[in-house]
Amino acid sequence: MRKLLVEAPAKLNLGLEITGLRSDGFHELKSIFSTVSLSDSLTVSVNQGVSGVKLQCSGIPSPGNKNNLVWMAAEAFLEAAGISDTTAVSISLRKSIPSPGGLGGGSSDAAAVLLALQELTKIRIDLESPGESLGSDVPFFLLQTGAAFVTGRGEILEPVELPDFHCVLVHSGENIPTPLAYKLWDDNAGDLTEAWHISNYTARKFGAWHEGKPFPVKLDNQFLPLLRSRYRGVDHAAEELSRLTVNWGLSGSGPVLYTLFRSGEEAKDAEEYLAGKFPWVLRCQSR
Repeated sequence: MRKLLVEAPAKLNLGLEITGLRSDGFHELKSIFSTVSLSDSLTVSVNQGVSGVKLQCSGIPSPGNKNNLVWMAAEAFLEAAGISDTTAVSISLRKSIPSPGGLGGGSSDAAAVLLALQELTKIRIDLESPGESLGSDVPFFLLQTGAAFVTGRGEILEPVELPDFHCVLVHSGENIPTPLAYKLWDDNAGDLTEAWHISNYTARKFGAWHEGKPFPVKLDNQFLPLLRSRYRGVDHAAEELSRLTVNWGLSGSGPVLYTLFRSGEEAKDAEEYLAGKFPWVLRCQSR
């Protein structure tokens, strides 16, 4: 039996613009994805001569069955590699990334499993197809880059260099499944948001803070006005973060929000201010 320990990092959306609805039902978007030091841990092992998938979970509650993207990723790899009848996969997952959270935890776990199995089996397959089938954020994590400009449904990626930052993540206490957030967007966004564009992507090559703001300067997320109008926890978190800095935003479709800082001391002060006001507050930094 061969075994591999891997980390699956969370990501932040530094700005998010929804640009349209595709014929396949997915939404077109523009965003900057940036990984942070918060991560899940996975131990992946393979055993020849038997078959099947086993999954053990700890930490933040996560399904230990076929409903988990980790399990789906293992099955997808075994099938694509043509070894589903001759290879068993065992996975131990320790969850630290809340889900749903807008932090890409499930997608990052799935990508980590695909990459681990490719390394353990030494079978090189194109991971793009099984990755996209598992989730729109999986291609970004397969790229294994710190940050990228993301378009399409999430599969069009351009690696970018961003300045280092410290951040404080805040869980608003709401439960907002991603499909529900997009349905709310489809049903209501026209009445609740203004037409605007994240114009600062033209400066995405900048590797430094500019005029006291991180890149991108505009951290607006088009989900935010909609979710603030529907969820008191999101509105409360937005109010609190705006008292600390102008450099804050919503990651993905929530319910986690974040603040960005240049220094660890600033982030520590923010963490102390926010502690106890929300069910989950965490200080971390860019990877």
